[in-house]
Amino acid sequence: MSRQDQSPTPKERLSPAEWQLMRICWRLGRANVRQVLREDLKTHIRDYRTILTFMTRMANKGWLDVEKEGNTNYYIPAVEQSQALEEEIRQFLDHVVGPEPENREVLRKVLAELTSRDRQGR
Repeated sequence: MSRQDQSPTPKERLSPAEWQLMRICWRLGRANVRQVLREDLKTHIRDYRTILTFMTRMANKGWLDVEKEGNTNYYIPAVEQSQALEEEIRQFLDHVVGPEPENREVLRKVLAELTSRDRQGR
């Protein structure tokens, strides 16, 4: 059984750069460092060793599973994307927005703006 089928979101959180790479991993499904680097280079300037370091850390944190094939490691998301996003958003809301009604109103306003932009295709 894969980890995606059984485990909750890892407790150790991702950095912003790791989130960017995790989104690439979710999109690719199974990838080696070079494949992730090729995708990452479309928007960032990072080298192979930097991506390798990030991928190793993400695997150590429990976000990626590793399959060795010959001399190449392939990384597979260990957590469903929707599950991870939901947990991250909940933590953000708990820590930043909190229970205050005025903060919740700001959140509603931002969500309404995002929904409006989505409907307009932006």
